[in-house]
Amino acid sequence: MVLLLIFLMLLLGLFALFLGGGLVAQGYLYQHPADRMPLRALAGAFLVATFITLWVWIDQRAPGKYDTFFNFASYSTVEFQEFEAIRWTAAGDKLKLDASGNPIETTVKFKRSVGGKGTQFVEEGTSNTFEMSGSTSSGTQYMTGAIRVKGPDDPEPVRYNAKLKEDPATKRKTYTQDRRFEEEKGSRYVEKDQLGTLFVPSTGTVVLALFLNFALLVVWLAAFWPILRFSLTHALIFAAAFTVLTLLAVMPVLFKQNRVPKAPPTPPPPAATLVRHVGLVEQM
Repeated sequence: MVLLLIFLMLLLGLFALFLGGGLVAQGYLYQHPADRMPLRALAGAFLVATFITLWVWIDQRAPGKYDTFFNFASYSTVEFQEFEAIRWTAAGDKLKLDASGNPIETTVKFKRSVGGKGTQFVEEGTSNTFEMSGSTSSGTQYMTGAIRVKGPDDPEPVRYNAKLKEDPATKRKTYTQDRRFEEEKGSRYVEKDQLGTLFVPSTGTVVLALFLNFALLVVWLAAFWPILRFSLTHALIFAAAFTVLTLLAVMPVLFKQNRVPKAPPTPPPPAATLVRHVGLVEQM
């Protein structure tokens, strides 16, 4: 019903725009408006309204995934509630190495202190929050070389290595400015400043989002050029202007209904309350 209402409102609004605006614009730009203008306006309105409604329907299936050019992201995100930090033991500016020349690793488990985004991760069994580097309670220095996170489709936790840079002279390892953990054999990553969020890049998402944005321009151009019979130059100008207007003002309003968070379900009443209500019914 919502999609049908959106389609009808767009159809009526665009029909009025194409008919009224088309007659005025063509009367000013050309000697005579195109013939059968009401029918042309209806065809153009149907084309544009159908495409915009289709885009809203796609957004309903995956809110925010195929957004406008100004808002869409090239990734999806997954939240996680716990992870394992792989620490490298340090001594001053150098890391302690094993017999194979690799950093000595220890694993520490962290969990969210409170549910929801933006909360801190606390070391299991202590009250210590996660830090990229520092000292343990016993005074041992460390830096976090990687984390292990189990995504929703991962059979086992996956290793994400810290993005590091090495000083060529001293061989000292330091974190890059973006402070990111990157999947060892993949493209996923976790940012230190958004710990608890797993970023999953998707080329298919980018391609489809760009296609929808470009297709909107083509749809507007088709409405103004072959259907309403504006010249190609004028049609390109009008199509570009209305595409930008649609992306900035119309689509965000139509998408907004798909982005409203759903209210949490009402918890069932306690068993004692149910027993009390049953007793009252029996007495009646």
